[in-house]
Amino acid sequence: MTIELSLALPGGRLPGPGNHPAGPRLRRGHDAWFRERMAAVGLPLEHRLFRECEGVSLMCRVLPGADEDRLLGICLAASVLFLLDDVTDGDSAETSQAERYLAVLAGAPADGGSAHLRLLAQTLERVRQGVSPTLWARFVAGFSEVVRTAATKSAAPVPDYAGYLAVRRADAAFDLVGVAIAHGLGLEGERDPGPSETELAGFLDACFEHTILVNDLLSYRKEYLLDEPMNALGVLCRTRGLDLQQAVDELCARLAAAEDAFFAEAGRLRRGYGDRPGLEPYLEAWGLMLSGNLAWSLSCPRYNGRDGGRRWEGAADELPAVMVLHPDRTEFRDAPRAATPVSAAAAAPARGGPAW
Repeated sequence: MTIELSLALPGGRLPGPGNHPAGPRLRRGHDAWFRERMAAVGLPLEHRLFRECEGVSLMCRVLPGADEDRLLGICLAASVLFLLDDVTDGDSAETSQAERYLAVLAGAPADGGSAHLRLLAQTLERVRQGVSPTLWARFVAGFSEVVRTAATKSAAPVPDYAGYLAVRRADAAFDLVGVAIAHGLGLEGERDPGPSETELAGFLDACFEHTILVNDLLSYRKEYLLDEPMNALGVLCRTRGLDLQQAVDELCARLAAAEDAFFAEAGRLRRGYGDRPGLEPYLEAWGLMLSGNLAWSLSCPRYNGRDGGRRWEGAADELPAVMVLHPDRTEFRDAPRAATPVSAAAAAPARGGPAW
């Protein structure tokens, strides 16, 4: 069984997505680093970190202008986050060690801990190289919030869309993106963008909602096959009584509103801090992050299966108008097929099943 859903993705305003020119070299460095250390702690080497290498592919997309050596550390951090996200679902053994993970993040040794804990400790040593004390404190705080949220996440459904966003803000590691941008592009000291945390709040809220909605829309097939409840489409269906196509329409409208808010907030920041040398690189980096996240989410095997997805490079490529959910892949099309129109009342598939 397949499900076809029409899409109304906003397009044409964000900068075209980039891709770091040192991507192949970063991938080799990343793989060599993890292979050596995973073998040392006893984790299997035939892991999807090497088959799909999401940390490298994502970071090269969202930080195309970052310093290469700094970006390698950022890629390692992203990959260990992906790895821990996969092994801390539900009541796993790793989830029960949350206090040890928090202690390692605070600088404690991982002696006697699990293989994943020891891998994290080694990764943190490399990731910390060249990071300022201020940014490292922000990194530790953001990573620790992810760990705490994973350990205390309730099985009870969120009551509404606003409640869903609040939970996702805590568990999605979004605050670490700002750390990666500041570190990767050297936006500190004289190149600090200028606005305070309070003044940046509206801008970062727009970036967060845009990022989460793109990921939730394009990962829907994967997350429902794996019975993962934290997805905006599922929340909208359950709390608003929408069918699946209506939820997709609502999500696309909210995505467009988040993009509008991004540009409005960027304009406000330019009016207040346009004389700061770090502001424009900061705003440009976030624009590239949003378009890079969209490009990665459309093409990555994590969401779309090994034979699914679509490459998108910005203005030269149209965004897809249809998303087709197959049991093993997500397919994107330019327009609905005349013979098989998109149903206006597509039902949500049974979650956790082997096929739709």
